Amino acid sequence: MRVLGAVLTAHYLAAFTALGMPVFMPRVLAQLAPGAPDWLAGTLYVLPTICTALTASAWGRLADRHGRKLSLMRAQLGLACGFAIAGAAPNLALFVLGLIIQGACGGSLAAANAYLATQSSGQALSRALDWTQFSARLAMLTAPALLGVAIDHGLGQGLYGYLALLPLLGLLVTMMLPADTPAPARQPSSARADTATPAPLRHELTGWLAVQFLYYFAVVVTFPYFVAYCRALGVASDSVAGMLYSLPHLVYLLILPGLRARSSAPQPILLCGLGLLAATSLLQAASTHATALIPLRAVYGLGMTLAIVGLNRAFADCAARAPAGRLFGRFDACGKWAGALGGIAAGALVHRYGLGTPFLIAGLSALAAATLVLISTRQRQSYAPADDA
Repeated sequence: MRVLGAVLTAHYLAAFTALGMPVFMPRVLAQLAPGAPDWLAGTLYVLPTICTALTASAWGRLADRHGRKLSLMRAQLGLACGFAIAGAAPNLALFVLGLIIQGACGGSLAAANAYLATQSSGQALSRALDWTQFSARLAMLTAPALLGVAIDHGLGQGLYGYLALLPLLGLLVTMMLPADTPAPARQPSSARADTATPAPLRHELTGWLAVQFLYYFAVVVTFPYFVAYCRALGVASDSVAGMLYSLPHLVYLLILPGLRARSSAPQPILLCGLGLLAATSLLQAASTHATALIPLRAVYGLGMTLAIVGLNRAFADCAARAPAGRLFGRFDACGKWAGALGGIAAGALVHRYGLGTPFLIAGLSALAAATLVLISTRQRQSYAPADDA
């Protein structure tokens, strides 16, 4: 618990830093580059995410080779350097460089999960992964509100510089953690990683990564135009729309501490979560007024929670049989690519078909993910006789 508490503290500080400022990108650009086109804010919003997706797998392989604690420290230092450069940048070019460094050298979630895999396994690791998601969602709730106050008091680009201190504080916390000593038998070299991983496990990982991609796409595609969607349903207040947007994350924070399951198998809880997510997404797509949004968003949050817990169980099980650094690097990269694609798809869908369309696509994506869970389960069962032999 001491190790988990320290990792969660460091991860919250990093997540608070990374997740808080993108919401205010238009305000920062108005100060730094007043003549910048409107599309630039959206591009810079997703730039760190794309950079993380491009580099996460490589950082994961290096973590397996040189140590996961070192990789976690690297992620925090990279985030701090990126924010320091962005905060001090005298022009747009250096500001963009800071964002690239933030994304390419960051990736604290994957690094934290990989380190936790050296300290626990099985159900204990699955539970630890649930808690790293808890710290991330706590940051999503607290950072925009607190940083919004700072923005309202005149801080803009300079806030990046102040926020760079938070991952440095997380770095100090991480330095106090015990060092990991990966076992050579569980850490194949990058040149032999694919051949050292049995075919059944490779098929299983591919299936889970596809499920994760569809899940994250389903969630993120509904984010960019949610406030406009609420307005179209008659929600006049942006603050009310913001609370409706945050409600699923609040449900996760409220449910997770008391969530216990009788079985460690990921499939039942994952299928239940994806089913709820699909149903509530389709109902939101069909909604014509705001009356039912509160219960729909609450049940949507329940589905999101169960889906995350199920995915964490699946990857915790795989981490016992594969190099954890590379595994969680792929996990993070897959989620980042899904998020970037979801943001792009949301703009295209809303422009062509209307504000409810992202929820329709989200529901269909969640149903596709549930189908893949069933397929992955059957594939794993088909390999069982060979494994047992």
